[in-house]
Amino acid sequence: METILTRLDNHAARSTAKWYFPAESRSFELSTLHDQSLKLASVLQANGLKKGDRVALMMTNSSNYVIALLAIWRLNAIAVPLRPKGSRQTHYADYVQHCNEVCDFSLILFDDNVTSEVLLHPDLCQQQYADINTLMETAAHTPAFDNEVQISATDIAILQFSSGSTGAPKGVIVTHEMMMAQLQNIHYNHIGSRRGHPIESLASWMPFNHDMGLFIGVLAPVYTGSNNMLAPPAFYMRNPPRWFSLMSQRRVDMNFNTNSVLASTLKTLRRLQKQDDIDLSELHLYIGAEKVSPIIVRRCYDYLIPLGFKRENLHIGYGMAENTLGATCTKTQTINLTTFKFISPNCLEPVVVSSKNQNPNTGKNTVELVAIGAMDWRHNITIQDKAGRSLPELSLGEIAIKSPCVTPGYYRDPEKTGEKLIDGCLLTGDIGFMYNHELYFYARQDDMINHAGRNIIPDDVEMAVEELPFIRAGASALVGMDNPQTGCTDLILLAEVNERSTENELTEYQQAIQSMAYEVSDIILTRIILCQRGTIEKTSSGKKRRAVIRKRFMNNQVTLVRKHDEQRAAI
Repeated sequence: METILTRLDNHAARSTAKWYFPAESRSFELSTLHDQSLKLASVLQANGLKKGDRVALMMTNSSNYVIALLAIWRLNAIAVPLRPKGSRQTHYADYVQHCNEVCDFSLILFDDNVTSEVLLHPDLCQQQYADINTLMETAAHTPAFDNEVQISATDIAILQFSSGSTGAPKGVIVTHEMMMAQLQNIHYNHIGSRRGHPIESLASWMPFNHDMGLFIGVLAPVYTGSNNMLAPPAFYMRNPPRWFSLMSQRRVDMNFNTNSVLASTLKTLRRLQKQDDIDLSELHLYIGAEKVSPIIVRRCYDYLIPLGFKRENLHIGYGMAENTLGATCTKTQTINLTTFKFISPNCLEPVVVSSKNQNPNTGKNTVELVAIGAMDWRHNITIQDKAGRSLPELSLGEIAIKSPCVTPGYYRDPEKTGEKLIDGCLLTGDIGFMYNHELYFYARQDDMINHAGRNIIPDDVEMAVEELPFIRAGASALVGMDNPQTGCTDLILLAEVNERSTENELTEYQQAIQSMAYEVSDIILTRIILCQRGTIEKTSSGKKRRAVIRKRFMNNQVTLVRKHDEQRAAI
């Protein structure tokens, strides 16, 4: 079968594609990455690595990381990209140990960013480690790997650990066949977006432990033989205007981003409007990985169109690691933002918003949602009820996917596999509906809070609250807590605020948050917890780890800005 390595070999022999690593201030031709990966494969084989061995990669995006991945696949070993580091609230070594318990790593590769807590962890210190920089120095004086290792369609290429936003990370199996099916899918989608023109230049900063980062940052440019710009997340987050300026210079036509990251960085692009050398007319920007807010879609237009960006070049996608990446994508020239009214708990109807009424939320029981695209090639998406029956258009239910990109399961976890995969159909755990042949995402099932007979969507409340001037984008989390005294669910909103705020300011913050939550979602928050920065923990793609945040709050592990006990919300 054709694999990513046969594509690499062909493009390395014929293509002049260049990969630029701005954080390293250097560029490589694809042929150079190919040649160096063959040398590294020889070193890894000499160290005993073989087909089927699991190799953990504790590294941040870099040229060495790319070379390591290609070398691992050359030996038909299994790449396991891990989060490059932990957060303030988590013990990174415990995360690595959990992944090791699942995979039983044959080798752990690390770079300069690894923390000593991993190397000294009592359950990890006996593992075989290797510094990628040392291996690359050895590889420079080693002959290229010249053996051919057979790769079959069902051989595992990647174990992509899920984000852990709703529980312990699970190792999603990605076979070589799945990988190639998804890459073909991405290729076809982009050709459709560019009216017949293939991918020519990509750019990515998302980490490789996230499927979007791995596929767009490494696999897609190898598959297509395109130019590529690759950087670690910190390079983007430190200076978003610099990233967009570089995309303009390199005439990038494909870039992926997330709703939460755009929410926190779009406003910084104002400074680029003062420059006359920024041209984003070639750029197609895809937003995915989490629920997309209509506010962010409109802001993309507001901040990017003055930089030459074309309105029709903004796309929304939906997918997950269990489908290797994407399952839907915008296939129309405009993104549909539609207001719906609930006519029953699980049925909706579109609401016509007059041009005079600029507010899309036209009353109670209405919600404005973003269409996240039509089904991708060879994908079949249905909306199912709890009994597994398909539902008609405009009916809320669980999103289910059948495609050649769907995983065969979670590595060494038959129980979770049986829960999520039924006869090859992936039950996503996401709630949505179809309308006019497009999918609409409503909420993650595990995130929904049942309160007073209503389903409360944390994303919607948080996005509204984060519009307040004293709360940063992504700095709030709504969680539900059972109250044994009342028998009801308490709504608790945690929000990071300035630790130097005065007591009067903190009181004003609580009142403003309560008012905003009531105005947008018609709810009264039971408690408002004003906490220190870093409390709202996120995954590598920016998803809030609500299960972790809720557990930490229950265990009194949240550091309040106010040093006394939680304050009752001002009502």
